[in-house]
Amino acid sequence: MKQIANWTAALGAVALAVGMASCGDSDEPEKAQTGPATETGLKCGKGTHEDKGFCVADAQNSAVETPVFQAPPSGYDAGVGWETQFARKTGVTLEATADSSGDPTWDPAAHPLVFITTVGPGYGGALGGVKLPGYTVIDAATHEVLVYRAFDLKWADPFEPHGLGVSPDGKWIYLPTGDGPTRGRFLIINAKTGKLDKMLATRGRPHHASAFTDSKGNGRALLYGWAQPPFVLDPKDDNKVVGGMDFTDLGMEGYLYFIDPTGKEMWASGRWRQDVASELKDNIVMVADAEAWKLKKMLPIHDSTPVWIDFSADNRWAYASGGHSSVIVKYDRATYKEIGESRAGVEGPYGLRLSWDGKIIYAVGKGEGSHNQGKEIGLVDTMIMETTDRPMNVFPTDCIRGDHATLHPVSSTNELWLSCNSSFKVAIYDMKTNTVSGSIPMPSGGSTHSGAFVKYNADWTGEVLSDHNGLHGAPLKEQAALHAKVGVKTP
Repeated sequence: MKQIANWTAALGAVALAVGMASCGDSDEPEKAQTGPATETGLKCGKGTHEDKGFCVADAQNSAVETPVFQAPPSGYDAGVGWETQFARKTGVTLEATADSSGDPTWDPAAHPLVFITTVGPGYGGALGGVKLPGYTVIDAATHEVLVYRAFDLKWADPFEPHGLGVSPDGKWIYLPTGDGPTRGRFLIINAKTGKLDKMLATRGRPHHASAFTDSKGNGRALLYGWAQPPFVLDPKDDNKVVGGMDFTDLGMEGYLYFIDPTGKEMWASGRWRQDVASELKDNIVMVADAEAWKLKKMLPIHDSTPVWIDFSADNRWAYASGGHSSVIVKYDRATYKEIGESRAGVEGPYGLRLSWDGKIIYAVGKGEGSHNQGKEIGLVDTMIMETTDRPMNVFPTDCIRGDHATLHPVSSTNELWLSCNSSFKVAIYDMKTNTVSGSIPMPSGGSTHSGAFVKYNADWTGEVLSDHNGLHGAPLKEQAALHAKVGVKTP
């Protein structure tokens, strides 16, 4: 492997990015558009200021670094270094390492609960104010922008980060990106210093990352992509690949992957490629053993574009969104049988998120497989899905092409934080009033997808409390107790 050196990381200038690939079953790229949103009266949050129509991070919240990457140590190709059998199986290689030590980027004593999310160029013709992949750290209470980093790896066509994960202990940030549509990379970033630590090369384009705790209590990170099988990292052992499955194991290619609250099962939305079967063919939901990494079940969903999976915290139910038919399907986890289906109320639902008590599931109307410019959220009553297929209601979100919904881990806030990757902000949705109670424009007008709420102590020990995969730790236990109370009342 050739030596890799002197790659620089710098803040992206406000510029038009071109040629970005689209996420999921998006429309053909439309005419490029720039700017923070289609709204007027831009209001920038703390830690940012307005500049030519964009919210730009204040100087003290940004920094320029020049990391020096090195090839992995000798012996790597012989399988005695970082590489493992699961790395080989899933096609993941350690391409480069770097020294990520340094000074902290913010004060965790002053900002103990933060939201970490992506900042990218945009895609599908809706392009923002940056040209490089990066991330931002936001105070989850005050909405102050604490840190903004973008990474210039001297790529010809930096790929839009479509998700972001943080290791369960808060130490590492996993940012999916790459050079063009085929040269995929996961950047592993030191959350304390904001510096790159490793770069993983993947078989396909990276998509998402999330945290989970396995059945033995070990903190893990699940990563995957388009044409990239799911693989699991051990954050405490040099981020080595310690689990995963290839598409032969799964029986087909998956789209999105989720680990259940017990850490024992991985559920995935399976999608046949068009060269394998008709695009109108019903696809399936895959259930795999997340301990033995073997396929257990294939469940029908009667939709050609399955997307998201969300679990009730008491482990009784699983819910899947179907983007083509705009439905939500409910499964009994004990029998693996479909027991209910409802219209989502929105076109092309993407992200799903259960309410704290489990009585309502919120479906983010992205327009998946359709117009891809959704601006609404649909509410479905989970308690009557067995007897009716009608949604409760639909509400506007002020969030163009919203996709992910991350539940704020403090239950009293009753907030969903929505990623708005075509209006270049995070919209805060109040689940009690069903209104948008606030928004956080991304630094320099960047696109955003997904994110993680992380609690940090003054000594920089941390804990992920909520992310792409749902709640964790104490908030998950709180939600599980609430779900158990209403779970026996289904018709």
